[in-house]
Amino acid sequence: MTKQKRYSHPFVWLFLISIIVFFDQWTKGLVSQSLSLYERVPLTSYLDIILLHNSGAAFSMFDLDSGMQKWPLIIVSSLVSCVLVGWIVRYSLVSSVLLVIAYSLIAAGAIGNLIDRLNQGYVVDFIYFYYEQWSFAAFNIADSSITIGVILFFIEAYLSKKKNRQSIE
Repeated sequence: MTKQKRYSHPFVWLFLISIIVFFDQWTKGLVSQSLSLYERVPLTSYLDIILLHNSGAAFSMFDLDSGMQKWPLIIVSSLVSCVLVGWIVRYSLVSSVLLVIAYSLIAAGAIGNLIDRLNQGYVVDFIYFYYEQWSFAAFNIADSSITIGVILFFIEAYLSKKKNRQSIE
């Protein structure tokens, strides 16, 4: 691992996390104040804004009526957030920029959804894609941040493995 330029300073990444969390919370608040539960506002022929309350994990997995999933999800989100922020603070100066971006996006998404779970007991989802009979689970900015972060993590892992293989040859 090589040392990165100044823009890799941990405060840059913590600021990025803060911006994403702020934008996530702002959009959720805006939708919650503007719409009633299950109300849909069409934006295009394939995209609506809809207010949903998700007590489960990403894409409504583990969304149970019992509510028993709340505390395990809070614990997992808290641990993921703390571990990733700690890693960013400790290793961002010596890690690849792509990896730090990936971890920052995942941490921001976990924190954004954690705030919802702690304050409301559920996560506000509002972005709804569909095409004719097909539809995708509603999601939010935090979910998008986590998804993009995971994709970037796998790209970084692939590039790192490829680079290590080439250096051996």
